[in-house]
Amino acid sequence: MNVYAVAQTPVLRATNIYNEQQIVYNNDSIKHTVWKPIIYSDTADKRGEGTWFHRKFFQEHLLQLRESNFNLDADIIVDEDIGYSKRSIPTISDISRRKEQSHISMMNTRGFEISGNLTDKFYFESAFYENQGRFGGYVDSFIRANYVIPGLGGYKNVGDGKGFDFSSSNARLVYMPSKHFAFDLGYGKNFIGDGYRSLLLSDWSYNYPYLKTSVTYGKFQYNVMWSQYIPDRTRTYNNHQGYFRKWAQTFLVDYQVTNHFSVSVFETVMWPDQDSSRNRDISASLISPIIFVHGSKSPSGVHNNSITGFNLKYRILNHTHLYGQLALDNTGSGWKNRYAAQLGIRSGNMFNVNNLNAIIEANIARPYTYATNTLFTNYAHDNQALAHPLGANFKEGLVIAEYKYNAWYFRAEGIIARYGIDTDSTNYGHDIFKPISTHTVTDDASIGQGLSTKLFYADFKLAYILNPATNMRIETGVTFRNEKNRHDFYKDRIVYIGIRMSFRRFGYDF
Repeated sequence: MNVYAVAQTPVLRATNIYNEQQIVYNNDSIKHTVWKPIIYSDTADKRGEGTWFHRKFFQEHLLQLRESNFNLDADIIVDEDIGYSKRSIPTISDISRRKEQSHISMMNTRGFEISGNLTDKFYFESAFYENQGRFGGYVDSFIRANYVIPGLGGYKNVGDGKGFDFSSSNARLVYMPSKHFAFDLGYGKNFIGDGYRSLLLSDWSYNYPYLKTSVTYGKFQYNVMWSQYIPDRTRTYNNHQGYFRKWAQTFLVDYQVTNHFSVSVFETVMWPDQDSSRNRDISASLISPIIFVHGSKSPSGVHNNSITGFNLKYRILNHTHLYGQLALDNTGSGWKNRYAAQLGIRSGNMFNVNNLNAIIEANIARPYTYATNTLFTNYAHDNQALAHPLGANFKEGLVIAEYKYNAWYFRAEGIIARYGIDTDSTNYGHDIFKPISTHTVTDDASIGQGLSTKLFYADFKLAYILNPATNMRIETGVTFRNEKNRHDFYKDRIVYIGIRMSFRRFGYDF
């Protein structure tokens, strides 16, 4: 994890969806920003004013301790919203004939969040959420097809079978013995990149256990992470051994070439933890902390999945950056045929208007990228992609704008994508969970091959922030989604309103 701390401001925090733009791009003291979250010093932290109730409800955390070498923030989280979902789907015999499906959507969340630091060397956080929810049409379909809530893990059905009961938790302990070293042990998510999506490692999938180390020296930062993933949630659960597991090593070497330009070299290697009979299948080279120096096969002969890549960032103006990524999948038919690329621009305080931020981004991934011949090595975790939620064989363009004025917050997002899906069980490379040995075309594969499908997604949110410390807010939003090909045409319309808390990111934009 990237680290920045100063002794006179010992309150440490991790970046989140609401402060990431300002912390990463408006603070020149933080040189290495590609691996997130970032630990930073909260120089704006201060005690509220007024009565205890006014401070706790509108200005502070429920429990907020500030001692000379110890800081603690703790909150009880309540996240409640209710909405209406309407889905228009084609009849089986005629795409032009429609039928409507509608239901009440809702989310009922109770939990807690704790974070703090002991001196400027230890940072810790922990959270737990218990949830009952009913989701909009396309999200509900994804859940039932993949046995997992997007970004939030497994579930059980409740009530009439239309709702889901699920819990989620995360924890992190960061030790920073000096400005050169950091050790991050946790159960959570990581993100590599400077854009909204990541083609290297994203926060789209559910939490996982990991150990990450960082060495920073001047313009260089070397990162290596060992992490464990679940290959397939649909496999039989063993009460004694749980789900099958797989391991990954993830490396990132970040170099700040100039004050305006940085480049990072990336590699990840996925290994099986067990074979199909649950026998251990781990190579000793898994512990290698050196990028590009590791074995190529497990003890049983399974080839690992090696993905390499680059991340680039260039500062055009003070708060405006160009960024890009390239991911090369070296397994199977080789990276010449299987790669993903990103190009984007993001800007903060646009037109000299404080808190007006925007992102414009394009992403592509060629067919069969991230896939292998086995779920024990494909680039996924818990039935979700570890990179882009659309998997592979897609093109995507997105625009996001957000604006905060006093307590008001507005966000607009638009996505246009095209991808090729399978027909008659033929593998055209969109589904990264299918073996690449069942491919149809590789050497001459093209993006969109298969059943060409177009996606349009638009989402608008308006919130009034009651407490910026906990992000407690009254929020309303509306989502429009169309998915169309020559066989099907799905229209989703979702509206909601609620009282929400916490800084969690929900990934329903797919």
